[in-house]
Amino acid sequence: MTAGRQNVPSPVSGSLSRGSASGVAIAAGVAALSNFVIMFLGTRTLPAAAGTEFLAFWSLLTGMFGVVSGVQNETTRAVGAVDGGSAPGVRAIAPAMVVGAIVAVLVLLLSPVIGHRIVPISAGLALPGLVVTTLAYAAYVVLVGSLGGHGWWSHYASLLCSEVVLRMMLVGAVLATGARLGGYVLACCSATAILFIFLAFSARSRRAIGSRADAPMGMMVRKNLLAVLSTSCTAVLVTAYGAILKGVGHGADPLLLGGLILAVSLTRAPILIPLTAFTGVAIKVFLGHRDAPLQAIAKPVGALLGLGVIGGAAAWFVGPWFVPFFNSGYHIQGWVFGFLTFSSAFIAILTLLGTLVLALDAHWVYALGWLVASVIAIAILLTGIELSLRVVLSLLVGPLVGSLVMLGWLVVGSRSNRHVVRN
Repeated sequence: MTAGRQNVPSPVSGSLSRGSASGVAIAAGVAALSNFVIMFLGTRTLPAAAGTEFLAFWSLLTGMFGVVSGVQNETTRAVGAVDGGSAPGVRAIAPAMVVGAIVAVLVLLLSPVIGHRIVPISAGLALPGLVVTTLAYAAYVVLVGSLGGHGWWSHYASLLCSEVVLRMMLVGAVLATGARLGGYVLACCSATAILFIFLAFSARSRRAIGSRADAPMGMMVRKNLLAVLSTSCTAVLVTAYGAILKGVGHGADPLLLGGLILAVSLTRAPILIPLTAFTGVAIKVFLGHRDAPLQAIAKPVGALLGLGVIGGAAAWFVGPWFVPFFNSGYHIQGWVFGFLTFSSAFIAILTLLGTLVLALDAHWVYALGWLVASVIAIAILLTGIELSLRVVLSLLVGPLVGSLVMLGWLVVGSRSNRHVVRN
C-alpha cells in the first residue's frame, strides 16, 4: 500500500507485468481458499440448523456482493476509457453510490421474506448487516474498479487480498471467543471496512476513488443500473443460488438442504472465484481486442470446457468423501457433485462472454444473456422433480442457453464487421 504522504505515480498502461499478474492470481487464490475455510468453520462449529443458515447467509451476502459488482465492472470500463482518451465525465463514485442506495433499499424491502425463509435465526443481525454492507460495498467496488481501470494492478491485488484477510481475521476472532452464528454474520459483513483503511493510508487509493468516468451523471447511473441488473442475474446462478435454494426448500431437512447448498458453493468456487477476481483484468484485455472478439474468447472457452470435464470426472469420485468432511450429516451422490462441477464451466463461460460483451459496450446483450440464463435456471428449480436432479439441470441448462445468446450476438457482429471491411 502506498503511504499517505508519498507522491502518487501517474497512471500506467493497462497491460499486466508478470509480477502484477502474479499478484492478482495470489489475491484470487486467497479469496478461493478463504471461501472454503469460512464454509468449513460455519458447518463444523455450529449446530445443524444454524450451520445451514450460515451457509444460506454466506450465499446471500456473496450474492449481494455479486449484484453490486456490476458497479465495479462498469467503473473499470468507464475509468479505463478515460485513460484511453475519452472525454472525462462525472466522478465514478457519485453514480455508484446512487445505485448502491437503490440496491440497499431493495434489500430492506425484501427483508421480511429474507428473514422468514432464509435467515430466521439470525435475522436481527443479518438484515441490518446486509443493508449497511450494501452501501459500504458500493464504495469498495468503485475503488477496485478504478484501480483496474487505471491499470494499477498491484494496488488492485492488495485491496482484494486485504479484504479477504480482514474477514478471515474477524472470523478467527469469533471462533476463538466462542463460535456463534451472530458473530460469524457480523464478521463476514465487517470486512468491507478495509475500504476506509486503504483510503486513510494510501494516496493512490484516494486518487482512484476520485477518478472520473467517461459519461455524465445520468448516463452513468443508467449504465451502472444495467450492469447491476446483469450481475444480479449472475448472482442468481453463482453466489446467491444457495440462498435461493434455501428459500425454495423452506421447511425441508436442514441436512439435505445444507448438503446441496454446500455442494453448489464448493463446485462454483474453484473456477468462478479466481475468474471473478480477474474480471477487471479481462475487461482491460478485451478492450484491446475489440476488433477480433471471437479470436480473443476462443482459447479461454476451450480451456474452461476442458477444465470442467476434468474437474467433473474427479469430483464424481471425490465429492461423496469430501462433503461429509464439512459436516458428517451431509451426503451427496457422486454424480450430483460431478455434474455440478462440470456445470461450473458453463457458468464460467457465461461470465467470460459477459465480460467480453461488456468491454464492447454491449450492455443490453450482457443483461439479456444473464437474464435468460437465470430465468431458465429458476424456472427449472421451481419444478417438482427430485431436488438433486432439479439443481443439476438448473445449473446446466440455464448457463448454456445464456451463453448461446451472447455467442450468437458475437458471431453476427463479427460477420457484420467482416462485411464492412470487404466493402
